[in-house]
Amino acid sequence: MNDDYPLSIQQVTAYQRDGYIQLNEVITGDDLVQFRDAVNAAVKKDTAQLDPNRPKSSYEQIFIQCVNLWHRYPAVKPFVLHRRLGNIASKLSGLSVRLWHDHALFKEPHTGAKTPWHQDTPYWPHQQKMHQLTIWVALQDTTIHNGCMSFIPGTQRMLDIEPVNLGEPQDLYAVAPQTKGIKPVTCELKAGSVTVHNGMTFHYAGPNRSDGMREAIAIIYMPDGTTYSGSPHSVADPMKLTVGQKLDTEFFPLVSN
Repeated sequence: MNDDYPLSIQQVTAYQRDGYIQLNEVITGDDLVQFRDAVNAAVKKDTAQLDPNRPKSSYEQIFIQCVNLWHRYPAVKPFVLHRRLGNIASKLSGLSVRLWHDHALFKEPHTGAKTPWHQDTPYWPHQQKMHQLTIWVALQDTTIHNGCMSFIPGTQRMLDIEPVNLGEPQDLYAVAPQTKGIKPVTCELKAGSVTVHNGMTFHYAGPNRSDGMREAIAIIYMPDGTTYSGSPHSVADPMKLTVGQKLDTEFFPLVSN
């Protein structure tokens, strides 16, 4: 991962047109093994105190989510902050980018429910809503059978849609009837490959029907200069930010050249 991932003009154009793109073999070899091992160890430690037999909420049934592992686990940090990933985000968006946060998204075997169609950006306390993006890293092969990602092309331009309640999701066409007639695209990934999607692009992940955990980590970026809206959010709330403050502290490092 010492060099930049090669992106063509055609790939940048496709991302900006469709609001998502699949990139293959972004992380390979020993880097992939070390990244996967680090995230697995962090998730295991984060969830060690949870009773596996406890009743789970609808949201908890979708996936095991562990946020901002890079803050707490030194083995995860260099991968989340790596310039190869940050520069992919920068080149696709055309902007310098800062890390917003990471989150591991593990779907449990047989019980990992579908992730409903939704946009990401409406959940985030950002005053600017257009150019956030997520690099979703498959830490092992990800297929329709174990819950890979799907996208609705072009929906990054659909603004002012109410955020979907992931725990009690509405029908997509009730929330966004303008998506009718647009064919979703499903992206199966080999380990170390990624999808990148704009925070306003509608996306979905199916249930995990396999015998193993579906392991992925999402790394979320925002344009340098993004400011705080004041909306509640678990990442921003402990920081006591003021409305209009730039999200440019050490917790939101610049990760592109």
